[in-house]
Amino acid sequence: MTATAQLRLVSPTATRAPTAPEPQLINLTIENDEKLLLSVVEAAHRLGIGRTLMYELLGSGQIESVHVGRLRKVPVDALAKFVERCRTNA
Repeated sequence: MTATAQLRLVSPTATRAPTAPEPQLINLTIENDEKLLLSVVEAAHRLGIGRTLMYELLGSGQIESVHVGRLRKVPVDALAKFVERCRTNA
């Protein structure tokens, strides 16, 4: 005669009745990123360069910028123009 045994591992917390996980509510706000003017840091991030290099490009006039009050802003189309000039000069 052959006997089979089944082992079941029981954790110390398994003595409680299982509870269903509570549903999670996630609030998500999606904004459209269609700004006409970017900060210097945002423009540098879009080009994948550092802030210091971005200021050098602005200072040399390679990328156009405008002043809004005390802030220096970069028009989005100025980035596209800069990239296009870099592509044609390469």
